Amino acid sequence: MAHHTHHPGSSCWDHNVDERIGLIADGLSHNDDIRKKLPGLRTLLNEYLSPDVTVESTDFHKRLLRVFRESEHDFAYQQCLDRLTSDERDRVEKFVADDKSLEDVSDGFDMCVSLGVRDHLQHLTGVPCLQVSSSGVQALGFPPTTNGSNGANGIHLNGHSPTQVDVAGLSGSSTLDWLKHQDGLFHAFAHKLKDMLLDHEDEHNVIVYKDAPFQNWGLVVDYTPQYTCIPNSVAGVQRIVKYARDHDMSVRCAGFRHSWAPIFGRQGQITISLLSLAEATKIPNFTALSKVLPEWLLHKNELQTLEVVSGTPRVKGNALVRIGASTTNEQLRRWCVKNNKYSYPLNVIMVEMTIGGTNAPICHGAGRRHQTLSDLVRKVEYVDCNGKLQVVDDPRLLRAAAGCFGLMGVITHLTLEFEPMSYALMKPEKIPVLRAIPPPDDMRPDEIPPALRLADWTPEQRAADIAKFEEVATNGYYTEWFWFPYSDLCWVNCWDTTSDPSGTEDYPSNIQTFFMFISQFTMNVLQNATVLNELIKTLHLDEAAVTLISRAAMFALPAWDEPVKTYLPDALHFQRGIQNVRVLDVEVEIPLQPSKADPTKPDYGVVRRAWWDAILSCYEHSNKGCPQRMPLEMRIMGGSDIVMAPQKGNTLGTCAIEVLTLEAARDMWVPYAEEVIGKWLSYRDKEGKRINTRPHWAKQWHEIKVDGRPWVEKMKEEDYRVEKEEFKGLLAEIGKKHGWTLKDLKKRFSNDFFDAFYFDNI
Repeated sequence: MAHHTHHPGSSCWDHNVDERIGLIADGLSHNDDIRKKLPGLRTLLNEYLSPDVTVESTDFHKRLLRVFRESEHDFAYQQCLDRLTSDERDRVEKFVADDKSLEDVSDGFDMCVSLGVRDHLQHLTGVPCLQVSSSGVQALGFPPTTNGSNGANGIHLNGHSPTQVDVAGLSGSSTLDWLKHQDGLFHAFAHKLKDMLLDHEDEHNVIVYKDAPFQNWGLVVDYTPQYTCIPNSVAGVQRIVKYARDHDMSVRCAGFRHSWAPIFGRQGQITISLLSLAEATKIPNFTALSKVLPEWLLHKNELQTLEVVSGTPRVKGNALVRIGASTTNEQLRRWCVKNNKYSYPLNVIMVEMTIGGTNAPICHGAGRRHQTLSDLVRKVEYVDCNGKLQVVDDPRLLRAAAGCFGLMGVITHLTLEFEPMSYALMKPEKIPVLRAIPPPDDMRPDEIPPALRLADWTPEQRAADIAKFEEVATNGYYTEWFWFPYSDLCWVNCWDTTSDPSGTEDYPSNIQTFFMFISQFTMNVLQNATVLNELIKTLHLDEAAVTLISRAAMFALPAWDEPVKTYLPDALHFQRGIQNVRVLDVEVEIPLQPSKADPTKPDYGVVRRAWWDAILSCYEHSNKGCPQRMPLEMRIMGGSDIVMAPQKGNTLGTCAIEVLTLEAARDMWVPYAEEVIGKWLSYRDKEGKRINTRPHWAKQWHEIKVDGRPWVEKMKEEDYRVEKEEFKGLLAEIGKKHGWTLKDLKKRFSNDFFDAFYFDNI
């Protein structure tokens, strides 16, 4: 293995977190100018370091935010505040001002739709919009203002309205006349959909937006579909697809758009939005949307079905649950907890995602006994190329259909196999980095940053720590590790479950949820505070801002002496609102290798190497702008039977490992990510062959190069060379039964990336 070197001049290498905070405080003491621009920061840091003063986590965040609120030279606090609803702003201000207790200020708080979705809704309210049903076409969008702004109705979701117009004065008929005059094609499209809905009830509606800009959550994919359609029923989806067929257009779906990959739609075509606007509008300042969104769109609909259905699960005692593709993880979580009978055994952490969105790119959870979310699918209901509703429930064909990236058609419902409700025994810990996941055996002691070394760590303790890590990784129900850049501690979130419901608590509580919101608000303030850049230059400490970010983040994460018992879905979604902090993210799935002593059991040498290679890479760049500003995260999980899953064939399990950064580090991220990925892809098995490590489909890979060429070329020519042919073969077999071909899929449901990856010879 290659040995790592560090760069002189970086305080990270030699100083732990508290020592680096001391350097920041000392630097502020000797520079009046920067100290005045950050009022109260030196006092906060000195008190935090003092053995005679206890600064609690909530107080640290409160006083840190107060620094930026009171700064006369930085406006990040106010800018972040302006993006919130009036209720959120009021709570944040009371928290920072210490006007009320945390209990009082969090009373009645409910985590709202993310900032990114608010921006998306803002875009939608600024373009022409029609509601289509069997009874007619009604205008909901409005012509541009006289100043040429495209924010036609002037509604801003934060309550501010710089281009406000009298929307009440614009009648539906006059606006419809304007749209007909300005864009006859749009008008004709809407009436075509209306005619297609004539054989259905009035409740089958479609909202249609014209030329609404699309941007994914990661801000790496953007295009403008000609039509963005929001249906509330299967019939609505069918009519959209039939229109696309008749007019030779393509259709792709999107929900919360939480991805970094080019898996969305095409320029000038049709995007179907499965975004849950019923959830998005349940907050105070969103009442303005009622002027542009019809009543039916603000309630659950046919595409948000949640019901136990009859059938034979593969495991006795389990249940089959039919779920609409628009259903959010939050709706699913609440349904499971309320009924307290069945639960999904795994899921992604984020609640603001649709079931269709987590299924399409084959997302996963944690725990070596668990495969991917797509492996739970027992039936797929979808609208095909011809607008027909079809079903796939053959287990062999589901290996393609249950993880098909939307290429087979518009999935309307999925039936998943749930387990009886169980209860997580959560006991998160903060453990010294060296002990949480000990370095690989061939890593020299001098390669470990002095800041992370433990003087009293004996060989016996090291062996015990390795054994503990391997035991938990092998047998734990849920296994996850976090390391924030330059932190001395790891946050370890590994737990098991019980079937005993006694003593179950709701987690997170209202107070905990609100503090999660505060910690995310703090993160956004820190990453947008320009005065921190001045601090970095003045004190010659590149990692100063990252040190504060990591300290605040670790401060916000819990660590308990005794386990807390909570519902399994609550534990799986232990962090709420993480989507409010925009990040960049690369993740790979590394196959676990067989142990030399017992080939039926995994060896964790490569896992430990991957973990520490990432940590050392972070330290090596600490005086180069600190491109990694968010955590290194790792989960141990199972393999997969889904053909295109990156975990497929990993019979002993998978190491899902990722590095993240904040949006503010975008300009320096890709070269750094390529360096880390290059190390992760370099590992070899006992025969000297490269391990078949592949990226998570929903994360960043499209703009990444490996071995001097685009990563996507390696994926196509090496990583999935066999699998993509099997995938196409199974899809063709489904198509033969349902009356379509792969050529039809390319026309109707593909995009530029999938054309090149799957359909280049069709």
